Amino acid sequence: MTNARRPARPSLKPDPIAVAVRYLAQGDRSAAQVERHLEGRGFAKAAVRAALRTLHRLGYVNDEAVALRMAQARLARRLMAREALAAELDGRGFAAETVARAVGGAFAGQSDEAVAERFLESLPARFKEPDRERGRRAGLLRGRGFSSDVSEAVLGIG
Repeated sequence: MTNARRPARPSLKPDPIAVAVRYLAQGDRSAAQVERHLEGRGFAKAAVRAALRTLHRLGYVNDEAVALRMAQARLARRLMAREALAAELDGRGFAAETVARAVGGAFAGQSDEAVAERFLESLPARFKEPDRERGRRAGLLRGRGFSSDVSEAVLGIG
């Protein structure tokens, strides 16, 4: 028997770009989300920055396009006020300017009042008493981030 040593295996250190691409394949992500993901996986800040530059150059990371798609999809699923939509995008790590453009694009020239009216049209009446139903609808509008001014305007209060 020989005591031959096996050759050392090369380090199988994961590539941050490959890790990021797998993360991006799961769904749209902001650059900040990708950065947090890579840092959470233990990659050095310099490696993360280099990976993000490469991903941006290749078109895998585009905050403007991703924010607009997210805003449009979110507004299609759940009608809400501009501020509520902006807060959701802000929570995903998009820059303030990117959020503003995405919200503007998602609303496509519609006012908060128009969106609130669309939301109210989708609701069945629950109460026969007009004041009680108006109060319920006002509460639902507040829950979607609409201001009391918008609620009063669309509900005819005041």
